Amino acid sequence: MRDTQPPITNDQELAGYRAGLERFNEIVAAREAALFASRDDAERLEHARRELFRVYRKRQGILDAITAYERQRRAQQGA
Repeated sequence: MRDTQPPITNDQELAGYRAGLERFNEIVAAREAALFASRDDAERLEHARRELFRVYRKRQGILDAITAYERQRRAQQGA
C-alpha cells in the first residue's frame, strides 16, 4: 500500500519532492534503528513496526510521483 502524492507539475516541485525524499530517508533510518532497538519489547516492537510502515508508504508515494513526472517529461521531450 502506498500513500499517493499530488502529481508533480514542474521542475520546482520536483526539487521540493527530492528534498522531501532526502528528509524521509533520514526518518526511515531513524525508524529502522528504533525497530531494531525495540526487538526485546513486544509492545514497543509493534509500535516501531507501525511507524516504519507508515513512513515507508509515504516515501514510496514520493518516489512514485518523482518517477511519474520524470517519465512524463521524457515522453514530452521525445515527442
